[in-house]
Amino acid sequence: MKEKQTYSVEFKEQALSKVLQRGSRTVGSVADELNMNLLTLRKWMRGSAAANRSSDSGHAKRPEDWSPEERLLALHESHGLVDEALNAWCRERGLFAHHVTQ
Repeated sequence: MKEKQTYSVEFKEQALSKVLQRGSRTVGSVADELNMNLLTLRKWMRGSAAANRSSDSGHAKRPEDWSPEERLLALHESHGLVDEALNAWCRERGLFAHHVTQ
């Protein structure tokens, strides 16, 4: 059985940088170039995307953790939206309509 490969933080950062700047190349070709498993690289990409989503501006926090300014901004942005428009606005921010009405 093949031994599990471990990678340094620096290598992981460089690999993610390379795959994000790959242009028209496939993720598989970048993984081959780096001599690493495609699934490992894809896992790192998912983890990086999740980390970026959670570190975005105040919308990543739970609505109950918002500051009064963030609450007011959300109410201002969503004012007048109904049905599908309100749902679309909420989806973009990872919310549900009941968060706005609270």
